Amino acid sequence: MKNFIIIGAISMALFSCASPGTETAEATGQKFIGSIIQNDSTRVSFNVHLNENVLTFYNGVQESFNVTLNGEDTLRGTFPVFASDLWLVATEKGYEGMYYRTDAEDYELPFYLTKGELNTPSTTDEPPGQYAIMRDYGLGTIRPALLQLDLKENTLVGTIATATGDSRFLSGYSVEEGGLILQGFDGRFIYNVQASTRGDSIFGEVWSGKTGYYRFKGIADDNATLEDPEEMSKLRDDYTHIEWHLPGLDGDTVHFDSRTITKPTILAIQGSWCPNCMDEGRVLDMYYREFDGAIDVYGLSYEYSGTLEKATAAVQKMERDLGTSFPMVIATYDPKQDRNSILPLEQIRSYPTSIMLDHEGNVVKIHTGFYGPSTKEYDAYVKETREELEALVAKANG
Repeated sequence: MKNFIIIGAISMALFSCASPGTETAEATGQKFIGSIIQNDSTRVSFNVHLNENVLTFYNGVQESFNVTLNGEDTLRGTFPVFASDLWLVATEKGYEGMYYRTDAEDYELPFYLTKGELNTPSTTDEPPGQYAIMRDYGLGTIRPALLQLDLKENTLVGTIATATGDSRFLSGYSVEEGGLILQGFDGRFIYNVQASTRGDSIFGEVWSGKTGYYRFKGIADDNATLEDPEEMSKLRDDYTHIEWHLPGLDGDTVHFDSRTITKPTILAIQGSWCPNCMDEGRVLDMYYREFDGAIDVYGLSYEYSGTLEKATAAVQKMERDLGTSFPMVIATYDPKQDRNSILPLEQIRSYPTSIMLDHEGNVVKIHTGFYGPSTKEYDAYVKETREELEALVAKANG
């Protein structure tokens, strides 16, 4: 699968560290290079600091999060927000073990902590702001996307935006021969992007998660766009109102009827397993707090853990780790349940999707997907949505 032999060799050299000592890693204030080995032997690497029993993961230069370790001979930890865990044992070079997802069968990937620090080359030349790319999954499956790039602290950063979301924070560097390497690990998303460039053209490969893979090619185009997120989801022809009775996180049933609301309301289709939902949830909570009772927000979580109890626990974990305050309910908890029966949409095209209502229960807009803080669309979306809510609140109070 690997065609970028030169780039791959450079990547492995930069993501290795100086020869470590022979002592077992001490459990205080140490720096490590963390590595996850994907199924075809590609490696995603990142910096990790260990202070006492807390691992701090650095997702490039844009994001960090903590994992608390427990145990003696075998150390175990749970990642924030997501159903992802880690176990480690000490070795002469540091630690080794396994990253695994508790919400998926047979999802385990080798995980290593090696003494040292990941130092990628500085990038000073401004990259093209965006490439319009076509992702080729084989067997005739081709989908458009946007590879967006920028510089932060002399580090190449970017993301891959699709019609319904983005790959969150990716960081890396430019390759002298013409090309780039970007990687990212946020506890759920695992991305390795390698590409070569010729003039305005780019050709690359992406390894994601345990088995995800596609090739891509494209051309620099700052003006390229994808589907309009406000035109992708439609109400059913038989729509009259929105009404549901769903279990809340405290065990009580929550009843919602759009015909009886008195303030602007956002219904957010989400899932505890969805990284883009995490980014949207933080923004919605920001609005919920800012408007201080003038709007309502509800998170409708579509889970697939199999039981209501497991689904509730997963969403409670998401709520706790994100620090959100708006109410959440369990829309579904089993893959066999009809996910399109809760809301009057033709179909759920993306997680997340948000439905905005005015104070009289009329649907103002439906926004499919979410472009998070790693994308060029994020700031404009936050500003425009705040202005829309201000107008709706003013109308409700007028």
